Amino acid sequence: DLGAVLMKSFFYTLTEAEELPRSILFVNSGVYLTVKGSPVLEFIKILEDRGVKILSCGTCLDYYKLKDKLAAGSITNMYTIVAEMNAGPVVTL
Repeated sequence: DLGAVLMKSFFYTLTEAEELPRSILFVNSGVYLTVKGSPVLEFIKILEDRGVKILSCGTCLDYYKLKDKLAAGSITNMYTIVAEMNAGPVVTL
């Protein structure tokens, strides 16, 4: 329960920030945040509309059988994830 509250608070607060990250990478079970029914989907879509790249691991989506439920951002691979992580500062949740 605490994790859900913190995620919702984090993404809401991020939508209110003046300076946004270039991208947000979703891996492992984090991909659940970018699919239909996600409690933070509305905030992730706001961030995407404001130019933040929303990238979900394709292998992870396949593993959890969520590929057809992706509702924000795009599917990516580890090459892109590593390149994005090497491009600048990284925040890990």
